[in-house]
Amino acid sequence: MQTKIALVTGGTSGVGRSILPDLVRAGFFVHFIGTNAAKGRAVEAELNAGGEAVARFIKLDLSDLRGVGAFAQQFAEDVPTLDLLLNVAGVLLQDRQVTEEGFEKTFSVGYLSAFLLSRELTPSLARAPHPRIANVAGAPKFVLTQALNLDDLDFETDYKPMLVAIKTVHAKTVLTEILAEKLSEHGIDVNSFHPGAVKGDLGRSMGFPLKHIFAVANKFMSATSKSGVYVSTAEELNGVTGQFFVGKKPRPLSFDQAYKDELWKQTESMLERVA
Repeated sequence: MQTKIALVTGGTSGVGRSILPDLVRAGFFVHFIGTNAAKGRAVEAELNAGGEAVARFIKLDLSDLRGVGAFAQQFAEDVPTLDLLLNVAGVLLQDRQVTEEGFEKTFSVGYLSAFLLSRELTPSLARAPHPRIANVAGAPKFVLTQALNLDDLDFETDYKPMLVAIKTVHAKTVLTEILAEKLSEHGIDVNSFHPGAVKGDLGRSMGFPLKHIFAVANKFMSATSKSGVYVSTAEELNGVTGQFFVGKKPRPLSFDQAYKDELWKQTESMLERVA
């Protein structure tokens, strides 16, 4: 019987998709977000094939932050208690794209939507007995050291696809520590995890030869993010917060306080544009 509730972004492919079956086995009813309706319905049908409804696909474009805000408000009304928010969604784009709201799309999908969902769903998380937020990250040498230009979070001056993707997951890792500090009073644990090399279609928007390289590498990757499953479900992590996990090994996050404060300030300022 499913007794816990999870909301997963990027649940139709890659890391997010790989974690869904383990969440179901751990007793979660899983709401998962994606943009591809056909793929989402297929995943939903596969997870529900046992006869019991254990998963629901939600079609939502995470680059549309007004839509994300409206969704969060409705979701909080429909699902007043949330046990797990798993922020996995991300994109890798060959060329710089700007959303209708004026944000660089990679940063909007991978970071701003995670910030917004975490903020808006805090009351729902606070009602759960052991709530947690888990944020996908990347290799420590990138996400723990890559500094943001806080005066150019739309990446107008220097757009390089891989670099922007790395900076986005770095921002989400910094957000992990900020949220761990801010949400501790609500009993919400917030941690990041290095997903490992997991099969997916992240390189689908890239041109040749990178798209080909991603396709070849995909054949040698894991079917499941074990670290993502661990950080999302392990009961021994109740009360553990502000950590970065590689596998089951935690590493405390310790970004500069002024850097964290300025990122939070800049993010709130950006989101005021879509309020």
